[in-house]
Amino acid sequence: MTEAITALWQRWRQSQKQRIYIIPSRAGYGYVALLLLMLLGAINYNNSLGHLLCFLLASIGHVTMHQSHTNLRLLTLKVTALDPVFKGQPARFRLTVNNHDEHDKYQIEIAGKKPGNWSRWQFFKAYEKTGLLEHVEADNTRSINLSRDTHQRGWQSIGKLRLASLYPLGLFYTWTVYQQNARVLVYPEPAGKRPLPEPPGSDRQRTQREHSGDDDFSGLRNYREGEPLHRVAWKALARDEVMRSKQFSSPEGHQLILRWQDLADLNDTEARLSQLCRWVLEAESAGHRYGLELPDSWLPPSQGDAHQHQCLKKLALYHG
Repeated sequence: MTEAITALWQRWRQSQKQRIYIIPSRAGYGYVALLLLMLLGAINYNNSLGHLLCFLLASIGHVTMHQSHTNLRLLTLKVTALDPVFKGQPARFRLTVNNHDEHDKYQIEIAGKKPGNWSRWQFFKAYEKTGLLEHVEADNTRSINLSRDTHQRGWQSIGKLRLASLYPLGLFYTWTVYQQNARVLVYPEPAGKRPLPEPPGSDRQRTQREHSGDDDFSGLRNYREGEPLHRVAWKALARDEVMRSKQFSSPEGHQLILRWQDLADLNDTEARLSQLCRWVLEAESAGHRYGLELPDSWLPPSQGDAHQHQCLKKLALYHG
């Protein structure tokens, strides 16, 4: 008995955390008008069956109001941002609805707030439907992917989300609003027609750069503290007791520095960022080691998915 009371108390406390709103829908207002006409007719003609039918329909509407409210009760919402995108591509989010109630939920409409300033009297126009959950089982979760259009680089937040329902008969519109902080990083749009810059002093010739890898052996040099032990030339150490490390070089690929000042003739900041973004993608695709130099930051030459992400993130969040 005590456990049942505790469970009911916890459910009630949880239901109070999220405010739920409810108003009659257009069909609901028509339903009320029809009941008033039926009631006037039953009174005018002193028709007992008319009174009975009118009160029966009124009781159905009353039960529908409670069912509509219960359909959104004890729901929690979690939004997770997915992978970064480029400007112009839709930002994707994963929305998970958790039903903590002992009853199933039906026809949950998901709407996101449109950008812009909307007054409280324009509430319904301020949101745009983005998804629908037909059924959420009791004590279970359902997930759905949402997308938002991107028009500028930087962080794209999903903002406010509205969960609404017309269940079960469409007579009442019930909704609740969740404020979400999930955000997706939007890279600049890769654009521009300029070729990759040449490495310093190369004169269009490939250079060999030292880096950790398993390429061609290029020689020995004195061991530096912190280098991996498998690079130590143990045979040379046994011969002259001088600790050296093996060096390898790659005959393919350039070491490039992508500089902001190389695009000084482009007056538009976004055009510069778009060209640098394209250079980063081309350098990574070609297998080059590349660095990025911006007026407010610097990334040393490297390569790989993590380095590419760091470069694109610097471009996405640049404020010049």
